[in-house]
Amino acid sequence: MDEKLDIVSLNRQAWDRVAEKYEKSPHGNISPLFDYFCNNFSKSDFILDIGSGTGLLYAKLFVEKGFKVLGIDISTQMIRLAKKNVPQVEFIELSMTNLDYQDKFEGVFSSFSMLHLNPPLFKDVARRIIRSLKKGGIFSLSLNEPWEEGADVDGEAIVEIMDEKMYSRGYSKDEILERFTPLGMKLLKFHREIQASEIFGIEHTTHYVFKLE
Repeated sequence: MDEKLDIVSLNRQAWDRVAEKYEKSPHGNISPLFDYFCNNFSKSDFILDIGSGTGLLYAKLFVEKGFKVLGIDISTQMIRLAKKNVPQVEFIELSMTNLDYQDKFEGVFSSFSMLHLNPPLFKDVARRIIRSLKKGGIFSLSLNEPWEEGADVDGEAIVEIMDEKMYSRGYSKDEILERFTPLGMKLLKFHREIQASEIFGIEHTTHYVFKLE
């Protein structure tokens, strides 16, 4: 079976099923580097929100700051809700594995969406993100990391979120730097913290802001 289609299909079905429940649930904390990311832009700069979900919280916040926003999400139901919640934003149903823009955005934002990629897909999507950024563009990435050194992240990658099985894998800081630094990305800011939410429980999170040099 095509591994790419298997993972993408699994996650699409899961997020379609939980979309209504997810919209009504508390969405957790704003990225601790959100303001730092936004301070790199001028009004009307173009931001790509990868895994934009229901449009709440980030697409709405970007609009309030005066940015132009394109939100993409794999889930039909998430896109339907996002268009209702933030009608000022263009939302399209698109897997990040099919991202195909070039030199289009001043900024790209990914809040925990790239957790749903296995290592080969992650590497491919990283290249697609870099290609979509203008020179000097800024990329914000939030992820979970393995909760302990040597944890079997690949063996435990199928998880249940809101009673639906999906693929979700933590990535260490070393793994992230190994994927983005060779692509011309300079790490501007890094933050690590433990977060807790009703939906996802206790998470060991990492937050990065990169610049395309």
